[in-house]
Amino acid sequence: DGIVITDANRNMLRVNDAFERITGYSAEEAIGKTPKELLQSHHHDEAFYSQVWASIIESGNWQGEIWDRRKNGEIFPTWQSISIVRDDNGTVDKYIAMFSDITERKLVEQHIERLAHYDALTGLANRTLLNAHLEQAIHLAHRNAWQLAVVFIDLDHFKEINDSLGHSAGDRLLTAVAARLREQIRESDLIARLGGDEFVIILSKISATAPVAGVLEKIRLVLAQPFVLESYELSVTAS
Repeated sequence: DGIVITDANRNMLRVNDAFERITGYSAEEAIGKTPKELLQSHHHDEAFYSQVWASIIESGNWQGEIWDRRKNGEIFPTWQSISIVRDDNGTVDKYIAMFSDITERKLVEQHIERLAHYDALTGLANRTLLNAHLEQAIHLAHRNAWQLAVVFIDLDHFKEINDSLGHSAGDRLLTAVAARLREQIRESDLIARLGGDEFVIILSKISATAPVAGVLEKIRLVLAQPFVLESYELSVTAS
């Protein structure tokens, strides 16, 4: 863990080797400066830091996640513990901060989150994320007097493609279909893959059904264009 000892004005007095390794700043560069001067990432607003220091002053310590900035400009997440050291009169004498770089932990968390909510093959939302998004879309539609459309799509004769060309070709076709579908919707909409060759699109924030028909026609046309997979040219239709 990196360790920083500051005076009552938060000027750094001592840092350890781990501080130098994690932040990229040498002890000579750090001493005399405040952590804010060297490490502030601007990932948090001033209200966040005010709450942190209010907690430290009130209870004598604080711990939590803070995003800092290395000497090379890279922003990274840390888990920090900051404590007050008081003199015999109870006056703040020093602050001691200990912190660890939790970049790897955050990457693992993001990977687990992605596995839980996204289809591994196409990168589209999976059934879990679809259900959550649909519930929110229905709530917003009720509250704002919007309409929404739920579109189920499956590829015709996909099993024959899998059986004749193999699962690898089938996977490449599904990935290509997903890419084309992404191009046809707005950021507020969602595409999910339920499994196999089944896709669902949620079109939200619509005021009439006519625009939906236009979107469906665009999807039909774009999927009808041939897919080139290595030496094969495939023409598929969708229901």
